[in-house]
Amino acid sequence: MHPNFTGVWKLNRGESKFGFLPPPRQRIDTIEHQDLRLRILTHQKDSNGSLTVQRDLIIGAEAATIMILDRPRWIRAFWDEAALVVETKSQVSGATRKIEDRWTLDSDGEWLTIHRLHELPGGVVQQRLRLQRRL
Repeated sequence: MHPNFTGVWKLNRGESKFGFLPPPRQRIDTIEHQDLRLRILTHQKDSNGSLTVQRDLIIGAEAATIMILDRPRWIRAFWDEAALVVETKSQVSGATRKIEDRWTLDSDGEWLTIHRLHELPGGVVQQRLRLQRRL
């Protein structure tokens, strides 16, 4: 049985690891997960300002195209055993940028961990994002 990620999740910077990339000042994900439908609303504040992104996905379907900061991103989600994998691809200065997120829930369902492999033109960054369920 796969976990259900429905909830409001707040990034805990102290529990997370960002590699050499600067951490956001704030990140809150509101997730609606019903069967194969997944809606992720991410609100983030960082050095570039405030940004809200909505991603509507069907788990196991072909990649969907979304726009972030007026640039297309191709995103898809699929199960790898108990982990939900969310892949995002984009073009940056003519090079492909890929982010692979592996989502898991702790046994108590209070923590969402996203293991991120971020392939940038300058190299690979591994991150671990820890988001705590908000009541």
